[in-house]
Amino acid sequence: MPAHLLPVSRRRFLAVSASAIAGLGHSDLLGSDSQVNPNSWALISDTHLLSQRSIDQHYDNNRTAMEKRATLVATNFERAARQVLASAERPAGLVLSGDCVHVGGKEEYELLARKLKLLDTIPIHLAMGNHDHRDNFSNVFREQTQSDDRLLLENRHVSVLKSQHANLVLLDSLTMQTPDRPVKGPGRLGKEQLAWFEAVLDSESDKPAVVVLHHNVNPSDEYRQHTGQENFIVPSADPFRGFTGGLEDTDRFLALLHARPHVKAVVFGHMHQFQIFKSRNVFFVSMPPVGYTFGPKEAVGWIRMLLKDNGATLEVQTLDTKHVRHQKRVDLRWS
Repeated sequence: MPAHLLPVSRRRFLAVSASAIAGLGHSDLLGSDSQVNPNSWALISDTHLLSQRSIDQHYDNNRTAMEKRATLVATNFERAARQVLASAERPAGLVLSGDCVHVGGKEEYELLARKLKLLDTIPIHLAMGNHDHRDNFSNVFREQTQSDDRLLLENRHVSVLKSQHANLVLLDSLTMQTPDRPVKGPGRLGKEQLAWFEAVLDSESDKPAVVVLHHNVNPSDEYRQHTGQENFIVPSADPFRGFTGGLEDTDRFLALLHARPHVKAVVFGHMHQFQIFKSRNVFFVSMPPVGYTFGPKEAVGWIRMLLKDNGATLEVQTLDTKHVRHQKRVDLRWS
């Protein structure tokens, strides 16, 4: 079931029918407010909301540190939400690219629902990360779904968000749903989702495509030798953490992208490290986290993406407005 939370005036989650628009699950979910910029999108990732119950169940030996983290990530979520709402132009939508919560427990998704109310004037689109749990997510929001709950792909949250200058394709790289421990692990799209993705790309080739998922790409040495090295446009602030631990079927995923020139960018989280590199003609944007960083120089924050006729402008919004990367602008030009 694709997860879309509409503004308060149209409050409901959408369960898009598999037959909708040739079975591809398109969603035209732009707000009608005159202050909305239909080409602007707020991109956030790795919010890692953490509940006291999850701490009690999984972190008894590290309780004090995790309770501090729970307070930190909740505060950071609220600060990021206030920044988004304070934008001069309201975005057409907000995309949260996974690790919405930290353990995947029911109470964490109830906390997520409360925090999302801060943004209830903006359409919100959620993807799943390796700390998420599909069943618990669906159970918490079940009453807010419409009666047609047929799936685009069984147990996958996928969708296509159409806008004037590009289509955003949201994929689901979560592979584990273990209910009794924090969910961790590399990502995988799988044959069925890759086939759906290929069909979407081929049927929607009239516009540039921007792909959003949680896990970072992790190409094999053989594939990298074939395609060449990455060209870093914006290097990470802390030492580069490398590609390991990301998407297990990266080679197949990249082959689909590189064979289709209208695919222009891939946006992902998971690394908690802002950087941009280019492989062939595709830009890869690693998102800064909202929850917490892994290195002292990395920024906590989000990205405002402005789609244009032949490219996109990314503007980093750090929660610490004195950070060297606050409001850093990067122009990506589609080639």
